[in-house]
Amino acid sequence: MRTIGGFLPLEIAPAAGPCHPGAAALASGRACWHVILRTCRPSHVLVPFYVCDAVLQPLYATGTPFTFYQITESFQPDIEGPEPGELMLVVNYFGLLTSFVAAFADSHPGRVVVDDTQAFFRRGNPDVWSFNSARKFFGVPDGGFLYGPAAGIDELPPSDSADCDHLLTRLAGNDRRAWEAFKEHEARIGIEPRAMSVVTARLLGATDMSRARCRRRSNFEALHRRLAPINTIALSLDMAPADDGPMCYPFLPATDVDRQGLGERGVFVPMLWPEIEGRHDPGFGRERLIARRLLPLPIDHRYGPDDMNELCEALFQVLS
Repeated sequence: MRTIGGFLPLEIAPAAGPCHPGAAALASGRACWHVILRTCRPSHVLVPFYVCDAVLQPLYATGTPFTFYQITESFQPDIEGPEPGELMLVVNYFGLLTSFVAAFADSHPGRVVVDDTQAFFRRGNPDVWSFNSARKFFGVPDGGFLYGPAAGIDELPPSDSADCDHLLTRLAGNDRRAWEAFKEHEARIGIEPRAMSVVTARLLGATDMSRARCRRRSNFEALHRRLAPINTIALSLDMAPADDGPMCYPFLPATDVDRQGLGERGVFVPMLWPEIEGRHDPGFGRERLIARRLLPLPIDHRYGPDDMNELCEALFQVLS
């Protein structure tokens, strides 16, 4: 029997149902990727150069040989596809390439893995490998969902990254301390396959997913109306189904932007990803420029039309 009595736990509304039925709930996207590599044991993997180092960690851990490939101006692979025995990782950048990645995976059955860490709302299917990340979309300590023909997932040990100190500290209003706690928490997230924490499962189950998705789409459209004329990439919501919600608005201006100036105006934008510039592989000029210059502008469910207008005004001031 369960324990009766004692102090009350953190109050979280009961779950309305799983947000990704049919998927395996793991501790992180990189843990999902690790499971895929250990299950498939490919002889070689094709990976886009424009990707974070977290994607490379499971490759090193499993001793899997890999080669970087280039992407086009539309953020699609600039190669034909994988050979027999190979796996190819294809990223659903910004959550805006859903139609493309689905078609590409179908055209190379069993040889494509879709990285949906920027496309949490996309539903995968049991015949195609794909995975996402909850932490990029919601205030949860861990979590990622794995689609595909994996076995033995039910026996995984629980997540060891379930502490919520950084989340609670930010909720209390101490942003500076929360930021330091967040960086420490991120550094502790490993690649070993573990199950999603109970805390994250409960928090996600109590989240209004429809509202979050719709708010992301409306904020994306608000930014696109004002920024499209000066955005050098042509990505739009037309490339994603109506039940998707993008991770950010990808803004790539014609020149570098003063990120510190944006921060001084209360707009904090990460760099995707600073480690790319430090790689010694020759070439990949487009990817290095994108990593340095692209601004993934926040559009999540915390914000509304007024926030998007203020963001644009701050950006215009820095650009002027």
